[in-house]
Amino acid sequence: MSKRPIAVAGLGRSGLAAVEFLLGQGHPVLACDQKASGQAIATLQAMQGAITLVADALPADELAQCESILLSPGIPRQHPALAKALEAGVQVINDIEWLYRSTRDASPLYIGITGTNGKSTVTTMVGIMVEESGIPSRTGGNLGQAALSLWAPEVKIYVLELSSFQLESIDTFQAGVGTIINLTPDHMDRYATTEDYLAAKVRLLDKMQGQGKPVLMVDDPLLDQLWRERFPHAIPVSLQRVVAGGVYLQDGILMDHLGEQPQGILPADQVKAAGWHNKINAAIAAATALAAGIERQHVAQVLATFPGLTHRMEPVRTLDGVVWYNDSKGTNVGAVLQSLQSFDKGVILIGGGRDKHSDFTPLAPLVRQRCSRVILMGEAANDMAAALKETVPIERVNSMVEAVNTARALAKPGDVVLLSPACASFDMFANFEDRGHQFRQAVEALPEAQG
Repeated sequence: MSKRPIAVAGLGRSGLAAVEFLLGQGHPVLACDQKASGQAIATLQAMQGAITLVADALPADELAQCESILLSPGIPRQHPALAKALEAGVQVINDIEWLYRSTRDASPLYIGITGTNGKSTVTTMVGIMVEESGIPSRTGGNLGQAALSLWAPEVKIYVLELSSFQLESIDTFQAGVGTIINLTPDHMDRYATTEDYLAAKVRLLDKMQGQGKPVLMVDDPLLDQLWRERFPHAIPVSLQRVVAGGVYLQDGILMDHLGEQPQGILPADQVKAAGWHNKINAAIAAATALAAGIERQHVAQVLATFPGLTHRMEPVRTLDGVVWYNDSKGTNVGAVLQSLQSFDKGVILIGGGRDKHSDFTPLAPLVRQRCSRVILMGEAANDMAAALKETVPIERVNSMVEAVNTARALAKPGDVVLLSPACASFDMFANFEDRGHQFRQAVEALPEAQG
């Protein structure tokens, strides 16, 4: 009797890696996507094994006959084509879950990191800390390499960035260290309520079932509440107060109090990555790595040398006394608020893009306090302008080059020009990397002042 196929729904980065992994294990695969790219199709056609490709739809009848469905994060679990399969009892999971099941015999430690903002930075920091310790490890998930590209028999620690979409489709996955950085509304074009989005994030800790080591940034009000009411055994992190048993800032020094006595990690002003939000990220990363058993010296070394990620508060250029920052990865309101907190005043903010049904009004107080101008473009420009109309003068532009040229004309020495859009990029750009790259190109093309 032939095996029932395993479906891979969605043929982006994680889907292609899943197909390759499953074929390598000898599984027949149904690969499907209602908008598969030509490159994805060509990649699949070059693979060896029992593969059926459906490149223009998610076939409901065929999915209902599969053993399991590995769902890519870009496809909602509520997709109509999945309903019949779920009714038939077919498991709808994802590549994170499959990786976890595939490594059960080896029992590696899984470090899961989520939150609305800072996931990629914290995951990268922790991944480097583990690597510096010499423990065989792999880092990826929502960041960098897809989960099933990470599998290797010698791996002892997997460091995974986990999005809310990915957390929806885990089942038995259980992190040994589970970190939540912050919780603010996002992706409201996908979730019916804010509570649904938050519940997806908290699944990381729920699935730990009281085991392992949760890590929570308790300066975030929602996480502070979770710590006190549901996860009192969590390791707390704070830059605002001393939290016994956690990581905190005291007299300018980042402290490790996971052991009996607090020990200094390093002075906060020695954290190399720029911006207040990166002090938060550094503290969270330190707590996560220490919870995983990484020695303090490796934690401190990485915090002192890691410069931050591209497209996240990335200094691009200082020109005529004006500093230009690429924060294209600031794709939601919470991220922009974090970035603005890194400056006192004189910020020219470039924002806009594709709206994710966000509420932009929380930006208004900080824009009024820290910004001198706002430059808006893209589909969300009208909604952002309405939310910020009582703050500072607003300019409207139609392209990144126009935005940069407008900022150049408005900026004076001592100002900061900050691309931090609070929106997705898909209306005008391929992705946030493309948006940041175009910003960088436009800034680097600006001529020096004459005379």
